[in-house]
Amino acid sequence: MGRRGENIRKRVDGRWEARIVQGSPVKGKTNYKYLYARSYQEVRNRKLEFLQNISSQKSEANFRKERSETKLREVTGDWLNRKKPLVKESTFACYAVMVETHILPELGELDISELTSERMAAFLMDRKQHGRKRNGGSLSNKTVSDLKAILKQILSFAESCGLIDSVPDCPSVCVRQPPISVLTRQEQSKLEALLMQEDRPFSLGILLSLYGGLRIGEVCALRWKDFDFQNGTVQVSHTLFRISDINKKAGSKTKVVISKPKTDSSLREIPLPTPIFHYLKERRQNSEVYLLTGTKKYMEPRVCRERFGRLLQRAGVARHTWHALRHTFATRCVENGVDLKSLSEIMGHSNIRITLQRYVHPSMDSKKEQVNKLPCAFANGQNRGQGNRESA
Repeated sequence: MGRRGENIRKRVDGRWEARIVQGSPVKGKTNYKYLYARSYQEVRNRKLEFLQNISSQKSEANFRKERSETKLREVTGDWLNRKKPLVKESTFACYAVMVETHILPELGELDISELTSERMAAFLMDRKQHGRKRNGGSLSNKTVSDLKAILKQILSFAESCGLIDSVPDCPSVCVRQPPISVLTRQEQSKLEALLMQEDRPFSLGILLSLYGGLRIGEVCALRWKDFDFQNGTVQVSHTLFRISDINKKAGSKTKVVISKPKTDSSLREIPLPTPIFHYLKERRQNSEVYLLTGTKKYMEPRVCRERFGRLLQRAGVARHTWHALRHTFATRCVENGVDLKSLSEIMGHSNIRITLQRYVHPSMDSKKEQVNKLPCAFANGQNRGQGNRESA
């Protein structure tokens, strides 16, 4: 016999019947689903299977509804929480600022399923043309490319969570490398003459970038303990930079961070040219003192750039960025025959291709010198023709 409350009974015809309540009563009358079998156990199993299927269909329907209504804002928050322990503090701060400044204000309230290729293309085009917050001007191609990369990561995360079936194609963003700045030999001579004349700690940092290819953040983080005066090298193991402080309780919007470089290839030991090595050795200070200030207090990149600009003006040299010192170092190395593998490691690049494409740009004088080495049959023939006419 069936158990009390199971709604299973044996019919007069010998079959077993199971009743299942379907939906809410209509006009006070309960609606039933009837199942039949030749035995109690068989009809009971059929009832359980039917109820499980109903439950599964409801769960799937609820999941589809929940999935379609999940906002990009929610997914982005989960993605940031997942990323935070996996990336450097500076990288995470960059992600957070991009998300808060550009992505969430424009796309945050969209359902995740609404973020199609067309919608992303329209968003990136709008950011490209009117994305600058201060004046509504255009964003750089690099910033737009970074926004695209972040969106793609968020969508990949959503796919892994089962919120979308696949990541839509992201529109391509053209990123052109800005023209680089290299000091001419005359400009370099003027700058070095002023540095020797002033003979200040700040001058040492400029010389290190000019003859070692160090980045501005790497120079700002340098202390005298990073120099090996026995082997004539400098160890690059830290970089200093200011980032957005995403801590809501912080009194300031930004903070200075001193950390290891972003990539392992940037951790490097650089041999110093002998004249620079002796110049530094004569001015050696306490190991904990920062190179640029001559004190135990650092100088941050913003101040460093401003002072460098004023120094160039006093030297009578055209305006250049600090990074131009790094470009100049690489260019002079190539012009003087330094092998590219050594140069790539000194620069802290992961491969030689980056060194060639991004930093090594021969000067016009070097280009002229190289093309003039080519044999010119036309010139020889022209000379012979002139000789024949004269003899005639």
